[in-house]
Amino acid sequence: MTNFAAILAPFVTILSIISPVTSRATAATSPAPAPSLTSKESFIVQGKVYCDPCRIQFPTKLSYPLPNTKVVLRCTNRDTGAQTYTAEGKTDAKGMYTLNATGDHEEEICDVRIKESPNSKCPELMDDESIARVSLTDKNGVRGKARMANPIGFMVKEIDPRCKEVLAEIGIIGI
Repeated sequence: MTNFAAILAPFVTILSIISPVTSRATAATSPAPAPSLTSKESFIVQGKVYCDPCRIQFPTKLSYPLPNTKVVLRCTNRDTGAQTYTAEGKTDAKGMYTLNATGDHEEEICDVRIKESPNSKCPELMDDESIARVSLTDKNGVRGKARMANPIGFMVKEIDPRCKEVLAEIGIIGI
């Protein structure tokens, strides 16, 4: 079965990188819209938290979900870095989370973060995969209320011996 989150994740990442550039360009050429104090916009942010037994910081067939992991959605002001919005949740038995976000956050940087693993066998926060940027606006070409965040996770301390074979299957050798 196709994992649509894995397929859509690169596109969400690209849009979250492009969006700040295009929104600044648009702001320079057109007047800013009046802020809405009673914004009724809402978004559903979904993603997965996993354990990486190969310490390569991307999911493989040996990776496994981390249930009961606390996740935090945080938005900050693009210019000052001040926190403007937060929402918290936990992953389910499959390592999946769903967070509800209210309001339009077009001029903010929003991401989902993890800090502490609930699994003592997988305690180390990944360098590259512990934060997933998400776009919480519908003013950048992304339509709909659902936002899929890239997978984020933790690593084991010792590499699983099966990793060499699994990585060779996908063309990664010499590890």
